[in-house]
Amino acid sequence: MFKFGTIGAFKQVRNNPRCKATKDLVPGLVVLPDDSTGLAPTPADATAAKSDIYVVGNIIDKPEVRNKADFKVLKDEYVRAFRVTDLADLPVELSQDTVQGFDALIVGDVIVPAGDGTGQWTKAGEDVADYKVKLKVLEKTTFGGKGLYLKVQA
Repeated sequence: MFKFGTIGAFKQVRNNPRCKATKDLVPGLVVLPDDSTGLAPTPADATAAKSDIYVVGNIIDKPEVRNKADFKVLKDEYVRAFRVTDLADLPVELSQDTVQGFDALIVGDVIVPAGDGTGQWTKAGEDVADYKVKLKVLEKTTFGGKGLYLKVQA
């Protein structure tokens, strides 16, 4: 799951609702919308993960979904993708299911988009400066069961 840390963030961040998911996604995963193809794939390699990324932020618009944790944007459905660089210096929250190695993270760690096609976030390595978007862990929370309160560094 994904949530803006402030009410004002929703008004200033650009979003792209015109592209379709290339696989099942949950809010909080990283995508790269491409208006020329109409698709929003997840970063398949490190080069793509280091670029200007977007995060899935669809609202639950399916009445049959009774639990937030069960919500997915299915393949070929439209993705509401928010441009993360527009959130520079603002807080966001992510749930555990969108972060690789969640239990090993501590306050002060930096996470970046994984370049393995999962769309998840992962702990940054030595090449952290190469990433256009980074999220700094401010605290662990109960968001989505277990989650993170983060500050966008872009």
